[in-house]
Amino acid sequence: MSAYNLNIEALTPVHIGDGVFLQKGSDFITIKRTDESGAVYLVNFIIDPQKVLACIGEEHLADWMASIERHSESVWAFAKRYKKDIRPEDLSKRAVYSYASESRPTDTLKTCMHNGMGFPYIPGSSIKGAIRTAVFASMVSEVNNLSGKVAQRFSSKPVEDELFGRINEDVFRFLQVGDAYFPKDCEISTRMVSLNITKDSHLYDASMPQLVEAIGTDSQTTFQLTLASDTYQWVKDHYDNKKQALSELPTCMMSLPALFKAVNVQTQKLLEEEIRIWTDLSEQYTGAEVYVENLKGILASTEACQAGKECVLRIGYGSGWRFITGAWCEQLHIFDKVIDRARPRNHNYIQYRFPKTRRIDTDSDILGFVKLSFHS
Repeated sequence: MSAYNLNIEALTPVHIGDGVFLQKGSDFITIKRTDESGAVYLVNFIIDPQKVLACIGEEHLADWMASIERHSESVWAFAKRYKKDIRPEDLSKRAVYSYASESRPTDTLKTCMHNGMGFPYIPGSSIKGAIRTAVFASMVSEVNNLSGKVAQRFSSKPVEDELFGRINEDVFRFLQVGDAYFPKDCEISTRMVSLNITKDSHLYDASMPQLVEAIGTDSQTTFQLTLASDTYQWVKDHYDNKKQALSELPTCMMSLPALFKAVNVQTQKLLEEEIRIWTDLSEQYTGAEVYVENLKGILASTEACQAGKECVLRIGYGSGWRFITGAWCEQLHIFDKVIDRARPRNHNYIQYRFPKTRRIDTDSDILGFVKLSFHS
């Protein structure tokens, strides 16, 4: 069993959602601040109800609830009635620097995962899932009658069962990944918009904006990954029989360097294809130029990885269909039928490429890219 302490660095902001949407005014407040140069920036303060209650006193709890229902004032304005010199910091659990250029009355904030101590983190299951997708996408070409197997249920499960084994024999149980806890105060918030292929010649689409909290670019931490190839071999030697047997361990899972190489090759392939897609579209549309340049920057980081010691992976919100799936089913003979299943009312969009949208922030920055590294 080989256990490794790996470094993880956010090459771009990373959002792993906790399912919570905060309401502006009651759950968070946005305050303008000025730095030493005189530049104005925004900070989102995430309200701590216990601190609010300590400020106003339990005897005013009903008044606070009534204030929330009326939407007439922010929680900060309400708290000032009882303590005139109170600061946003006195009411909040954390302050999140905002890259959004403006604050809107209708804003909601989609928060990222934090543990009970308030540390933002990327769950090990998210890292493992992204690795599994990369390995799977790199291996599907080895499957005979690939389109036929998928056509049974329009699902990857029959293919995954063939490559990795059914749920009770799945070889990925021998890859164990711990959570990655990042330092406090590394969170930022940014407003997400879309690149959307429509009849309009411009791709930028701000019709569905979403303010999201994320682990900021350049944030780093460590986590543990265990590649239990020796345990796999012991189980296979002792429990394989005619009725039940483990699938063969993929070659790329026999060592950490092999795994890193496979992941990096797959990420590089997807980035190259994504750049080609949007470069071609730029002959007909405008608005994707900065997005393409940002992709090229991430590709350069991927190409610069030390073989077997570093790799780039994409995780979390904003990754898009091609990175979430590894784009493996694009090679299917029945891909048109897959699109019919994957895109509701596809007949209305048949003239547009699938998928036709990408999530970016208002500066065309891209979410979800991390670099994993191991240096012995």
